Amino acid sequence: MKINLAGTFIGIGVGPGDPELITIKAVKALKAADVICVPKSHAHRQSMALRMVKQILAEREKPAEILELVFPMTKDELNNRKLWVENAAIVAAKAKKGNVAFITLGDPMLYSTFLYLYECVKETYPEVELEIIPGVTSVTAAAASSKLPLAEKEEVVSIIPSDLTPARILETAKHADNLVFMKCAHHIKEFVPILLKAGFTENSTVALVKRCTLSEEKVIVGKLSDVEGWDVHEDYFSVAIVKKSQVPIHWKQNGNGVKA
Repeated sequence: MKINLAGTFIGIGVGPGDPELITIKAVKALKAADVICVPKSHAHRQSMALRMVKQILAEREKPAEILELVFPMTKDELNNRKLWVENAAIVAAKAKKGNVAFITLGDPMLYSTFLYLYECVKETYPEVELEIIPGVTSVTAAAASSKLPLAEKEEVVSIIPSDLTPARILETAKHADNLVFMKCAHHIKEFVPILLKAGFTENSTVALVKRCTLSEEKVIVGKLSDVEGWDVHEDYFSVAIVKKSQVPIHWKQNGNGVKA
């Protein structure tokens, strides 16, 4: 399939961490774009997404311009909006001269920094063509690493940001068969009583996947009643899958329920 990126702003999902999970279409776009936009939460912090595509960019015939854009992870909506507008102006100016690719972990359309910039460019610069290349999400990657199906037959799945209020988590859990908690390692023990109240049981299967697909990946699988005894530390790159049912574990674990 021919990729025409002339004068476009394109969001590229580079997957959960393993560079081998980047799609062929994403690789082609990364090698064709004139500018690679790299989102960072802090100006002096290294970009994991950029590190993932480093080898791909090294294979280019002509180096791309690397444009680092800072998106602080704060709840200051007014200041955040100001930065999105400023960054959108920078992207639009670049896109009018060539192809601009924005790399983001996972998928551009799922809890991505790209979405804020995408909406701002779409509203303010309608002349800029927009493209999106999906990527492997941490949700599906965590299911693969833990070997737990996200959904079977008529099961309902809900994806929950871990900073939701207990009341919203409870209400959501009442209507779901399987739950996925994003960026949740330091909250997982707090979820247990909420889920029990929502109709899950002590035998419900739960998996916690940290640093999914990376060399330091850690997978813990067990029952909801086991979670209290897990040695869990805060990690932004963590996903939990909780299934209302109890399912067989398809790989050997050590005594702590950790993937062996």
